[in-house]
Amino acid sequence: MTTINEWDSAASDPFARGRDLGRALAAPIRSTLEDYQWLFRAAGLATGTVRTVAESCHEELRRWAPDLALEVDGVAAGSGLESWEAAALNARTEIVVGGRFAGMSECTSAAWLPPSGPAHAVQTWDWIPRVDDFTVRRHTSPSGLGVVAFAENGVLAKLGINSAGLGVLFTLLCHASDGGRAGVPVHAVARRVLDAARTVAEAVEIVASAPLTSSAAMTVVAYDGERSHGVVIEMSPAGIAVRVPEDGYLLHTNHFLDPQLVSGDRLLPIGDDTLPRMTWLTEHRDVLQQEDRTTLAQGLVSHWADGAPICAHPRADAAETNRWETKMTFSLDLDARALALHPGGPCAVTADGWREVAA
Repeated sequence: MTTINEWDSAASDPFARGRDLGRALAAPIRSTLEDYQWLFRAAGLATGTVRTVAESCHEELRRWAPDLALEVDGVAAGSGLESWEAAALNARTEIVVGGRFAGMSECTSAAWLPPSGPAHAVQTWDWIPRVDDFTVRRHTSPSGLGVVAFAENGVLAKLGINSAGLGVLFTLLCHASDGGRAGVPVHAVARRVLDAARTVAEAVEIVASAPLTSSAAMTVVAYDGERSHGVVIEMSPAGIAVRVPEDGYLLHTNHFLDPQLVSGDRLLPIGDDTLPRMTWLTEHRDVLQQEDRTTLAQGLVSHWADGAPICAHPRADAAETNRWETKMTFSLDLDARALALHPGGPCAVTADGWREVAA
């Protein structure tokens, strides 16, 4: 059963913020670390390798965003983890890209930007069944923005929204350049965008400044009270690409769309389900124009039997590290500056099952 911890921070000092989170959620954080230690072992990664990657990424984070590195240090101090273990939680993507994987059926994001008014933005988040305990966290950033972010316990952020009306959705990518150098964790990049960006252009500038070890796609949407703006930023160690809306839509699964970066895509050659999900999403994109988030989410119901698992459920014949399920469905309310989250995939969404948290 999915557990969602909610944590608010009044601390302005980053180390204190992390320490307080670590103290409040010590047991869930340690449990999440155990889940990822299992995943690292299953991917064939030795503890020494995990520690080396975690520490190198943490040092890059300390150079790029010292306040976020201090917060991770605080999480370790508060929860009783070693510093490198808290760093490994935040660099789990950077660690996993160096190991074995059978596939990466992870996440679908979609947004529609109307001619006026706030964008409609949703995402499914797919991950392995054993990781089932998460945190929604709120704080005031150093730039004075209220931020609500979702992530695994002890992780800086994955997706969310801030009080400027800027929201972030997040899908994983895999590129041939992954793992070739030490870099900033992609989850930390998402957090810094939420902490500092008031516009899409500012978000792009932040992402472009980050040295990376792994890849991801970040859908960024912003509402200024009259119109919405948005892009998908495909990010990799080989560079970034900014994808603008097509007919008002921003759609993404887990493969590169940029013609330069796609040549290094690691998922397309292994026949992952990212292409059929993108095809299905494109064919059904008009559902994104629905005003009601429940109706919108229910319009995205699609399983393997339909040709594309927008709603992922574990398959018994798959390798243990490739048994994906949709853990959460998210909706961004840019007008209210709120993140709405619902356990399970679109097939589980009901009107009274949402939890809404305002920035």
